[in-house]
This record gives sequence, structure tokens and C-alpha cells, in this order.
Amino acid sequence: MFGINDQLKKLEKRKARIRVAEVGAGAAGLPFVDQVEMSPGMQMDIVVDLNLSKAKDALLKAGVAEKDIVECSSCRAAEKAINNNKRVIAADHEIAWNNDLIDVVCEGTGSPRIYAEVVFNSIQHNKHIVTMNAEGDNFVGSILNRLAKNAGVVYTGIYGDEPGIIKALYDEVTALGFKVLAAGRSGYAGDSLKWNKNTIKDFRKEMGMGEVQYNMAMLASFCDGTKTAEELCQLSNSIGLPPDVRGMHGPDIPLDELTFKLPQVLDLKEKGGILNRTGVVERVLHTEQGDDNTVICFVIVKGKNKWHDVFMSRYGLTKEQVQAKGDNTNIIFYLPYHYVTAQAPISVAYAAIHNQATIAPLNDVRTSDVITLAKKDLTPGEEIDEIGGVCTAGRIEKAVIVKEENLLPFALAQGAILKKEVSKGTYLTFDDVELKKEDNLLFTLRQLQDKMFSVK
Repeated sequence: MFGINDQLKKLEKRKARIRVAEVGAGAAGLPFVDQVEMSPGMQMDIVVDLNLSKAKDALLKAGVAEKDIVECSSCRAAEKAINNNKRVIAADHEIAWNNDLIDVVCEGTGSPRIYAEVVFNSIQHNKHIVTMNAEGDNFVGSILNRLAKNAGVVYTGIYGDEPGIIKALYDEVTALGFKVLAAGRSGYAGDSLKWNKNTIKDFRKEMGMGEVQYNMAMLASFCDGTKTAEELCQLSNSIGLPPDVRGMHGPDIPLDELTFKLPQVLDLKEKGGILNRTGVVERVLHTEQGDDNTVICFVIVKGKNKWHDVFMSRYGLTKEQVQAKGDNTNIIFYLPYHYVTAQAPISVAYAAIHNQATIAPLNDVRTSDVITLAKKDLTPGEEIDEIGGVCTAGRIEKAVIVKEENLLPFALAQGAILKKEVSKGTYLTFDDVELKKEDNLLFTLRQLQDKMFSVK
């Protein structure tokens, strides 16, 4: 992070810009467009969405004058418009990546299929790629990152979402030489299979969300545990730490006690904790405070000496808490916020200026996958609906187990047709479903990834 503000200001001062295209103007894309426009040294030149009114609205809300927004249906027209100091809206994502003026393509659709098309083609056209799509990253991000490296461009997730924030904490503690016991996030969102796009209205009332408009299915995916699994799988594949158990433990710790108790809970069982092994990703719940949206991103490390104990493991604790923790010298590094798309332009800047990723899969091995759990009894002929729907939820598992047990990755679940009965609470395998036929690029990339990357 250090100095990136000065480098962006230098670009601004000499009237240079990092030229950005955004694919997807939904819940993530719209505020991201606004934040890029706020940031010095970068400019949002193209916004792509199938709903052109949403693309236009994103630019208008970011302060772009309506007279400066041009709808384009060809790459040549888009390039001409940008050269005339206009901003482009389009329905075809080729207009984002097939453009010599664009430096960075940002993908925020939430669709693994569109993600694969946008990222693959952006790499072929020598564009840096910034993605907000954990689902796609977990499925084929390893091979796309390899292709990006070979092409000399950056593939990265975003700073601001939980995986990017935790990765920054992980980089800090490992730079200091600490041994990592666990890394992850806390939050209200649990793993109850009762939540889906139909029942989530009750959750909105409980959380006091008022009239704010949300995609109900996407909101439900946070409450049924899918999004937490996706986020921590993305983290897992970037740092090489697996889950301790399928789905993670998910201990319930009151929010006001979390920073005190968590360093003790996320330790080995023989040391009073819950883990079978250390060096894992983990999620934590604080369900008794359902009216609190707080998410804490954390890394737990092992203190080594008396100075760590005096200046770090006791920091912020009361005398009673110090006495209660006894000789446990584990330390928590944490941030109690993640501002998602508001912080995401940092990743755009690092990619364009430093040729550096914020968070990306390791280049040689895959650690985890997100697999598919039945939220209800599924019947032959039934089509699985979207993330946050009534049919399935995602759970994290070690990649080697996913391969051994032929488990169905969650990214392939939507649109799949059941070939046999699957009971609620059962994990689906490839043998249980007939997959959609049109996702050829997605399948091809996954097959190539499976051949080129080992799993652990």
C-alpha cells in the first residue's frame, strides 16, 4: 500500500490515466465505477452490462455527464468514442477487452461462465485483469493466472473484499517471520440451509436493511454459508492453507470477546483449541448479535518470545483477561472492516503500476475447492437453481479430497439436471447430475487446470 497514493497523484498531475473497463454494473460493479472515478490517476472508460440502462446509470452516478456517455456496439466505435473523450457503455464484453486504449479490465459479474470468457480473452489481448468473482477464481483461477503470467499481465482478486484483506495481513505476518495458526473471517452470516432467495426477506427485516435493494439470491448465499466458503477458498488457494475439516469448524464467539478468545480457540486441541492441525483457513460466527454487520478479517500467529507476549499477546486485554489466557501467547492480527469495491481500485493501481497482484492462486498447486451441498431433497429431472437459491449451497473442502471423491464443484451446479435422487445434507458428485453443455470454455479450462496443477 505504501506510496501508491503518491504514484497515482503523479499520474494525475501529468494528466495521464490508468484506463479501466468494467464488465458488470450490478451490486459490485456500480459502486466500483464510482470509486475508480474518485481515484486520482485512473478513469473508467467502458462499462459493459447486458442491461445498458444499468451501465449508463453507473457512469451517471459517478458524475459523468450524460452528453459524454456513448452507447457502442462495435470495438471500432468504442475506440473512436474514447479518443473523442467520451465514455462507452456496451452490452458485449468484447468491447471491454478488444480495445488498445484499455489497460485494465475489471470483471464483476458473479457468473463463472462470463468470468472465464472475460478473463481468458483479456489475457489474450494483453490486458491486466482484476476480478471480483471468487466463484470463477476457485474453479479455474489457477490456470488463468498461469496464462496471465505467461502473457506478462497481472491476474488478481481485489483488495477490499475479505480474501484480499486477509491476504494482506498474511503477507505482513509472514514477512515478520511469524508462524500462522489460522487465517479467516468472522461474521453474522452462518451456514443454515434454511436461507434461500425466498426466505431471505425475513433476514432483511432482522438486519434492519430497510428499503435498500439487494439481489435476494446473492444475499441468501451469504447466510447459507456459500459466500464464506467461496471467499476462504480463494484465500486458501492463494496462500496454500487448507480447511481443517470440510466446511470449516465455525466456532460461535461473541463479537465483543472475539479478539480475546479467538487466539486461544484457533489452536491445537491438545492446547485447548479446536484444531486438528494448524496452518488452516477458518470461519467464525457471532450469531447472538444478529443486529450487527461487523466482519473481522484475521490471522492468528504463534508468539515466540517474552517480548511478543508483553507487547503483543497482552495488547488491549484487561488484567482479568491476561490472567484468563494464562500462558497462551498466540497473537491476532485483524481488521474490523472490509469496504469491498471502495478499496478495489488499489488492486487496479498495483496491477497497472507495479505489475503486482493483490491476491492470486499459487502457481503450482491447488489447495481447496468449493463443493455442492443439497439444501433440500433433490429429485431426478430437477434443475439446480442459482447461488443462494433453494437447491444447493457451497462448502469448502481440500482439493485432493474433491478429486478422490469425484465431488461436484459448486461453480458447475447451476443449470445441472439431477439424474438421481439426492437427499438434503448430501454432497453431490459428478455422477449425480447431467451438466450444461454450453460452458465449453469453462470445462476446457478446468480440464487443462486438472492436468497441469497438482492438488493437496
